[in-house]
Amino acid sequence: MTIRPLADGDSLEALTSLLHRAYAPLGAAGLNFTAVDQSVQVTRERIAGGHCLVAVEDEILLGTVTVRGAHDPNLDPQARVSPWFFRRDVAHLNQFAVDPAAQGQGLGARLMAACEDWARAQGHRAIALDTAEPATHLRERYERAGYREVARLQRAGKHYRSLVMIKPLGAQPPLPHDDDAEHHAAIVRTLWTSFQARDWANARTLFADAAHMHWLASGEHLDDADAIIRVNAIYPEGWAIHVHEVTPMADGRVHSLVQVDQAGERYFAHSLWRFAAGRIADVQETWATAIAPPAWRSAAAIGAYRQEPFK
Repeated sequence: MTIRPLADGDSLEALTSLLHRAYAPLGAAGLNFTAVDQSVQVTRERIAGGHCLVAVEDEILLGTVTVRGAHDPNLDPQARVSPWFFRRDVAHLNQFAVDPAAQGQGLGARLMAACEDWARAQGHRAIALDTAEPATHLRERYERAGYREVARLQRAGKHYRSLVMIKPLGAQPPLPHDDDAEHHAAIVRTLWTSFQARDWANARTLFADAAHMHWLASGEHLDDADAIIRVNAIYPEGWAIHVHEVTPMADGRVHSLVQVDQAGERYFAHSLWRFAAGRIADVQETWATAIAPPAWRSAAAIGAYRQEPFK
């Protein structure tokens, strides 16, 4: 049995068929995992951006799993269901399957170990997965493998709630938790992704009830979480957010820089975020409108000076 990365010559049709066979018992139990009936195109999309591994014997595909680093807030709106998927120090595995004919021989454990080896090599502190809460046999298996529950979530269209489970990849404390600096940054990534998706309910869960937002340039204050959500929800439509940066700071705050395009105009927001008990408690935000520089600022006048093309 060989475990190796998916190759260009491997059949995505065969990979999809394997997923269907492996997940059929879960589907029969009423758990509509994506892999129960996903198309070949969905298989292709789910391995994109990840490191897909396959287990092969005598050229027969018997197992697979995909592992990846943090999701991109600009590309992966589905990841907004949990900040754990936006942490830069946590890898994630999914699309994990072993052909029913090859189960019970340790192949699943070997595939998971290969994911953990990849994650360590990439510098991740932990690895995460999510599974259906009612699938107690899967939860118990992952617990035996060293995973522990850290969050619960509801994915759109699923008939079940999911558990997010993580496994530390090293013994050095502190272990990742939902109120550390990287998680705070992940919360901000989740928030901007939720705003872009117009998922106001999810965005609201990220704020403390008494959260405060101050727009410094205009002198406006939003004095609770509901007001912060409402002002974004009623903002005139036609805008799109691009996240440039979200960075934890040494003093416990998080800094973010985002770009917003709307009706031919471009805006930038620098935001400083503070947290309390794992929720956003305070935001100091400065907005700027992109404008062409004045004519007097030029290389001829200044020397070591250049301008980006103005859009």
